[in-house]
Amino acid sequence: MNFKGIFLAKCLVVLFSCVKGSANEAHKAYGILGGSVFLNIPDFQVEKPHEIRWFKLAILLMKVKNSTVKTYRDKEKYNLFFNGTLKIDRLVEEDSGNYKVTVYDDRGSLQVEKNLTLSVQEIVSKPEIKRTCSQKSITVKCEVKQKKKPGIRLLQNNSILSVREPTNTNGTWQIQYQYSAKIQTAKFQCEVKNDVSKKTTDQEIKCSGPLDIVLIVSIAGGAVVFVIFLALLIYCIRKKRAERHEEQDEETPMKIRQVKDESKYRELPQPPGHAPPKQPRQQQRPPPQAQTQYQGGPPRPRPRAQQKSPSHMTERP
Repeated sequence: MNFKGIFLAKCLVVLFSCVKGSANEAHKAYGILGGSVFLNIPDFQVEKPHEIRWFKLAILLMKVKNSTVKTYRDKEKYNLFFNGTLKIDRLVEEDSGNYKVTVYDDRGSLQVEKNLTLSVQEIVSKPEIKRTCSQKSITVKCEVKQKKKPGIRLLQNNSILSVREPTNTNGTWQIQYQYSAKIQTAKFQCEVKNDVSKKTTDQEIKCSGPLDIVLIVSIAGGAVVFVIFLALLIYCIRKKRAERHEEQDEETPMKIRQVKDESKYRELPQPPGHAPPKQPRQQQRPPPQAQTQYQGGPPRPRPRAQQKSPSHMTERP
């Protein structure tokens, strides 16, 4: 009988301690860096509280009593409503910590006492996915620049991959995953989050195989050869044009001199003493008459043509 009573008492003590511990357990609240946060009284059931006080590390911040609000700290930062909600503006990292709220009735009896833990966090940055391809394996990295350690997950085809804990290098957190190079194409998703924000990045990873590498190298080599050939062709064309211009420049003054000399000879008058002698005209002899005319005797003189007087020229019949 005594054994049963002792066992029952122990169970009641354990149950009471658990209930007390859960009642005194601090509630968690989160705020965005540079923003505002509202701290409510957890499980608040008092309908008409007489006095409400808010503390941070045993330092009184604000108090409301009989509908009168009194501020003990920064008035522009803290604001207390009649229902007991505390508002904090322009959050900084120093605002993180433990807060306590107490509620009293009109007789001064403590009705509610709650503890809260505020965590001020910055919005996470957008992550980046990087890859490194080799002949045997492919390495995928998820990186994000963040002061405090965020939660990072890497997914492949919507399946969460098992990777090591994130490492920090100069303010950049990263995780990596390595798989066989036989899978040349895969879709990855990097997820970064904290208690106030969440961002993701999707990317399809493609790594070219050995054949593709040979093809790329061949195309690159052909392009280099074509560029060299084109440069030589342009050089030769320009060189020939320059030689032609030089020849034309040399011939032009000679032609100008020749034209000037010819124009001088044409313009100078010839002296009379040096006039070229006129060649005597050769008189045309009449054709020889037939031999039959000389058989009858000497040639007879031809009669002269009579000249008409001017009177006969003016008269008309």
